[in-house]
Amino acid sequence: MSTDRPIQSETHRERSTDDEFTNDRSQHYPGDTARLNGHELVAIDEWLPGKAPSPYDIDLTDSYEYRTRYWRCKNCGHERNHRDEFTIACEEPQPQTPLEAGGYSIDEPRTRRALTEDIDVHFAQPGPIYKVISESESTYKIDIEEETCTCPDFEQRQPDGGCKHLRRVDLEIRTGLVPSPDGTFQR
Repeated sequence: MSTDRPIQSETHRERSTDDEFTNDRSQHYPGDTARLNGHELVAIDEWLPGKAPSPYDIDLTDSYEYRTRYWRCKNCGHERNHRDEFTIACEEPQPQTPLEAGGYSIDEPRTRRALTEDIDVHFAQPGPIYKVISESESTYKIDIEEETCTCPDFEQRQPDGGCKHLRRVDLEIRTGLVPSPDGTFQR
């Protein structure tokens, strides 16, 4: 029996579901989650351009793209081609450093100065106000909740992420060197 229409595989044919058009690429496949050695695995399906890799010298596909699947652990972020390759117990992800938690980059000049300059942070009483004595012996007030500083850099430029004094206070709170506004130490 022959037909005049080319045969399309089911993965390329669109089908309707509840009056919405979707294709298999947006569908979840059975068995797309698993738990193994403490890992919480999720199957990731990707469509890649080109022909599917084959150990043979012949082309086994008739399309311009092919589907590939790999597995990713939600906890540790490791990826493997096959879920059976997760043989070692899951490592919990490393907690963020205070720099990462604050959204700071060491490449930013104000952050670098906040870390390297001789700045003394003082916490007198519970509340959002901190006193900072800079390397030049100038004293500034930092309001950590309002994210303001009385230094000329902040008052004139209002830089994204704050001035070096505001960053220093935030980093010292995050590392537990000075108490947070409620008077407790973080760590």
